[in-house]
Amino acid sequence: MSFAPAGLITLTTDFGTEQPFAGIMSGRITRLCRDARIIDLSHGMPRGRPDLAGFWLGRAWREFPAGTVHLAVVDPGVGTGRGVLLAIAEGHVLLAPDNGLLPEALRDCAHPRWLAMSPALPARLNLGPLSHTFHGRDLFAPLAAALASGALHPGEFGTPATPSDPIPLPGPLRDAEGVHGRVLLADRFGNLFTNIGAALVEGCRQPTVEAGGCEWPLLTSYGAAPQGMPLALINAFGLLELAVNGGSATALPGLAEGAVVRLRDGLIA
Repeated sequence: MSFAPAGLITLTTDFGTEQPFAGIMSGRITRLCRDARIIDLSHGMPRGRPDLAGFWLGRAWREFPAGTVHLAVVDPGVGTGRGVLLAIAEGHVLLAPDNGLLPEALRDCAHPRWLAMSPALPARLNLGPLSHTFHGRDLFAPLAAALASGALHPGEFGTPATPSDPIPLPGPLRDAEGVHGRVLLADRFGNLFTNIGAALVEGCRQPTVEAGGCEWPLLTSYGAAPQGMPLALINAFGLLELAVNGGSATALPGLAEGAVVRLRDGLIA
């Protein structure tokens, strides 16, 4: 599907909201594209974690109409020689540093088209000097504005590329005992997202979930467990999640990012 800009831009960063970095990016975008509509997807991504920013962007970008530009800046390599990457996927454009963020966001996208930014593009767009610490303002915001307004066609961005994917999030592994998974992250409620998808759970005739040294009952909703009790469920993103009804799973011992989660079929000896 080709890209027809709709003037809509989503922003995802690890800048937080205490300082005005994200707002400054929005200001630069609207200065260059007055009709741009900007949606702040999140500015609370874990600092310096392109992989987790990609995880969340991957679960959000399809909620927007075709023609949207998705700009994600989680950029621990800002000011270095790291590249700038653009992906065209299902009528959307995704723009980010070339550090693994976009490959994580597009794991389940069949045929994205990848382009590396031409070194000559900033000068062609008259972007002026780039700081070594705030490419979100100086480089990425103007690029997003140009793409959203139609002033820059994605095909003019650069040359075909193979994206960098230095530290992909781990996937689940099968062994003789079942599925060996990991906790990927905790949300703000203390719920733990694992890397075990719903299809793996549904493939067990009598699934059992083990993590943190105990077994977690597999239920359909948080409220199906007594108040304060742990449970496992398939969440809104199709992943096995560990939670505590009315509490936080992160408060339980042995549970944090990277913790082992076992999925077994109780009918298999």
